[in-house]
Amino acid sequence: MLILTREEIQTLLKPSELITALEEGFKSLSANQMDVPARSQVRSPQGVLLVMPAGMPGKEMSVKLVSIFHGNKSLPSHQALITLFDAQNGSPVALMDGTAITTIRTAASSLISIRLLARKGIHDAAIIGSGVQGLAHAKMLSTLAGLERLWILTRDAHIITELTADGPRILPTDSTQEVVANADVICLCTSSQQPVINSEWVKKGTHITSVGYHPPGSELPRDIIENGHLFVESRRAFDPPPVGSAELQGLDPRIGTELGEVLLQSSLGRRSDTEITVYKSMGHAMEDLVAANLVYRKALEKAVGRVIDL
Repeated sequence: MLILTREEIQTLLKPSELITALEEGFKSLSANQMDVPARSQVRSPQGVLLVMPAGMPGKEMSVKLVSIFHGNKSLPSHQALITLFDAQNGSPVALMDGTAITTIRTAASSLISIRLLARKGIHDAAIIGSGVQGLAHAKMLSTLAGLERLWILTRDAHIITELTADGPRILPTDSTQEVVANADVICLCTSSQQPVINSEWVKKGTHITSVGYHPPGSELPRDIIENGHLFVESRRAFDPPPVGSAELQGLDPRIGTELGEVLLQSSLGRRSDTEITVYKSMGHAMEDLVAANLVYRKALEKAVGRVIDL
């Protein structure tokens, strides 16, 4: 069994390769070519442990275990392990840090939604949240061609110095309303159980991504979902948590378009320059499977990691 650490994964997982693999994964998901059982959970008084299995033709089967403890102070709120199993004989072939994979694949999926759904000629983006996902989104959005300014809601100057970008200027702000009002793209990356933006601040034609998961609350206002053009990884996002997203409860799943359907050109993406498009991420096991398989293949090619006998 191959063991891969966080540092090794970060070295192996290149954003451009991951985005290509994820796009194929979204297509397979929407074409019903994957076996993805519903996400389940084990509760404790302080948090939850989620179980996320997935299978896909031509890939090793994956199971991610991810704990979500929002009250953590010295530890990350999300901690994860991913195990891969040989799809031919069922043998466990790899165990790897899932926290790094979760972080990178979530930001990469947001970037795919921006490439697919944002208006042409965007210049300003705003990231609300300066934690692990906020930083990951900043690094991913820095690769967007034409983006001039990337605003991050933070008062911590060290956050900005931690980021490097050859493209847009990365700028701190403490005014959510001001940056939201001027942004062409807004990325919500918080653990808030209350909306962190107001729909009245958002200008026409904006694309919004939301990756927060903290049921029963939500960082994303309900009226933005109801009045915008909604996109999801899978329509399972409308199922009750832990399977789906708290903010989509009670809505008709038919209002949500899957990213894979847009990539397959079986459904429309953005319909006009004035509509507000919304990508609500539930965090899908397909993304973990695709990313973990990519890491595993590259680790074998480069002889990275440590092999152990169980």
